[in-house]
Amino acid sequence: MYRKLFVAALAVLMVLSILPLTVDAQEQILGPYLWMIVKLEQGAGGAAATDVDSLAAASNNTVTEEMVAKNGATEGDTVGDHKWTLAELPANGDLNTVANQAGFLEGGLDHITAYGLYTYNSDKAQDVTMKTGSDDSVKVWINGEVAFKNAINRGRSMWQDEFGISLKQGDNLIMIKVSDAGGGWGMHMGITESAYVPINDILKDWLWVITKQDQDQGGAAATDVDTLADASGNKVSERIIARDGAAEGDSVGDYDWAFADLPQNGDLNILVNNAGIESGALDDVTAYGLVVLVAPKAMEVQLLAGSDDSIKVWVNGKVVHTNATNRGRSRWQDEFTADLRRGNNLVMVKVSDRGGGWGMHFGVRSNIETATVDRFQDVEPAGKAITTWGRLKAGR
Repeated sequence: MYRKLFVAALAVLMVLSILPLTVDAQEQILGPYLWMIVKLEQGAGGAAATDVDSLAAASNNTVTEEMVAKNGATEGDTVGDHKWTLAELPANGDLNTVANQAGFLEGGLDHITAYGLYTYNSDKAQDVTMKTGSDDSVKVWINGEVAFKNAINRGRSMWQDEFGISLKQGDNLIMIKVSDAGGGWGMHMGITESAYVPINDILKDWLWVITKQDQDQGGAAATDVDTLADASGNKVSERIIARDGAAEGDSVGDYDWAFADLPQNGDLNILVNNAGIESGALDDVTAYGLVVLVAPKAMEVQLLAGSDDSIKVWVNGKVVHTNATNRGRSRWQDEFTADLRRGNNLVMVKVSDRGGGWGMHFGVRSNIETATVDRFQDVEPAGKAITTWGRLKAGR
C-alpha cells in the first residue's frame, strides 16, 4: 500500500493514509514521518548542506526541495538510491537509528542529510510556536515556505531553537531537513499551540562572584551546598545574598563581586577570566550571578536556562528552580515560572561545574528590561509606585 503526504486538495486521502495528529503542546512530535536520506561527500554535511538542494542533486533535478515541501511525497518513490519510507522518530531523536531500522543504510553514518515529512492538523487558523533541536543543521518548511533555518554544527538537545509559524485550519505539511557533518545525527521537533513570544537572552547587567570547591565536589554535588557561607566563614550566605543582593567589590573568601557580561555562548570560564576574577581553566567551581528584572506590573513569567553543570535560581529571595545535574549546556534545557512584583526583582543564579565545560544560558520569555544592582534593599512600602533599590543602575 502506498502512503502519501498531500497538500490540501487531497486532504481526505491524507487523513486515511498518514494519520495526521494534533500534538499535545508539551510533547515532541515522533511521527510517523515519511523519510528520505541523501549521502553527501565528506565535509559537505551539516551547516554546509543547509542551503544545498540535496534532493535535486541526488535525483538529477527530477525532485527538488521546493517540490516536496509544497506537494509532499509518496511512500516508495525514489530519490537517487533510496525510497521514501515511513518510520517513527525515537524519543531520543537519533536519526542514525531511523536510517538503520528503516532499511536505508547500515552502521554509523556521517556526512548525510535526512528529510522528514509530517502533517500537523490544526483545528483553526492560528499562530503557534515551533521548537527544534538538531545535530547538526536544521531547516524547516511549512506548507511549502521556508519557516526557519539554522546553519550550524552542534550536538542536539531539546529545545535549541524556537520560532513562530502560521498554521491554516486543517492539514499543514511540514518538511524538516537535518544534515550531519559527523558524529551524532538527530533531531527533535515540537509545536506549542500558543503564539510565539521571543526569549530575551539575558547577557548584560550581571554581578558575579565565584567559589572554589574540593575536587569532585562541584556540579550536582554542590547544588544544595551553601558555598557562599563556606567561603566566607558564614559572613554571608545564599539566603542573605538572594534576598538582599551584593555590591561590586564586596568579598566572598578569596574573590570579589564583579560586573561582567555573559558571553553569547554562555562560557563562564571565559567570563571569569576576562573579568579578572580568576585565570586559567577551572573545574569544581561555582558561579553566582545577580541581575535585576524590571517588571511593568505584577506578573508571572517563564524563565529559561541551560547549564553546565548544575543550576539553582532564586527570585526575590525564594528558590524557583533547582536542577542538580552534571551535563553539557545548551539553550534551553530548563523552563520554569516565577512571580514578579511590579518594579525591581532580584534574580540570583548559581551554576556549579564538576569538570570540563562550565557555562550557562538564562532568559525570560518577555520584553522585560534588566538592570544592575550593587546592594539590594527592598523599600517598597504600601502605596509606593515602584520598588527602589540601593544604587540601582538601569541600563549600565
